[in-house]
Amino acid sequence: MMKKLFLIVTILLTVISVQSFAQLEGETPEEAYTRVITGRADKIVDEMSFENEAMKIRVRDIIVEHYRFLNDADENRNADVAKIREEYADNKPFRNAKIDLRKAEQEIAIRDHHFAFVSELKIIISEEQIDQVKNGLTYGVLPNTYNGFLDMIPNLKEEEKEQILIWLTEAREHAIDGGSSREKHGWFGKYKGKINNYLSDRGYNLNKLSKEWQERLKKQGVEL
Repeated sequence: MMKKLFLIVTILLTVISVQSFAQLEGETPEEAYTRVITGRADKIVDEMSFENEAMKIRVRDIIVEHYRFLNDADENRNADVAKIREEYADNKPFRNAKIDLRKAEQEIAIRDHHFAFVSELKIIISEEQIDQVKNGLTYGVLPNTYNGFLDMIPNLKEEEKEQILIWLTEAREHAIDGGSSREKHGWFGKYKGKINNYLSDRGYNLNKLSKEWQERLKKQGVEL
């Protein structure tokens, strides 16, 4: 039953890649990709308030470069892994060790980029606005899921609400570095499981609560 909760609060999007975007006449694949990620960044900043248009464009451009970095990092890693598999096809232990090393290098590079990305935003916008950017990059899963839990379990204790928010915030920090919607949603799915276990251990019957919540939503005219 909890799966239905997550279907309600999760938005399904497609994987981002340069090759997947339809090109306009005369566009190169890179130009098509830039157009699409710029459009996505525009949607995020259009929901925010800025002191001036220049600041809005600056934040938009930082988001665009974030998308580009993640896409390039994933493509380069995948190409390197494919090359390693081919070169060391007859030596499985060495091949796997080389692949693990390449993936570790990717994780370090993305971690460093994560801190640089957030630091760049901190120079020009507030913490509240940074939260808006992060929610925009992750399809609003954090507030939607948090509000879903509060609505489903109205008698949550304050410490339980705080713990749920902490885990969802941690999930979001990982998710903003995901190169695809699948990866981003995967992080939230992992932490939702942790939250479910936590609430079950504290005596909440999630199946029963979920069913009752869905009935309330139906009465309110919400389609499930």
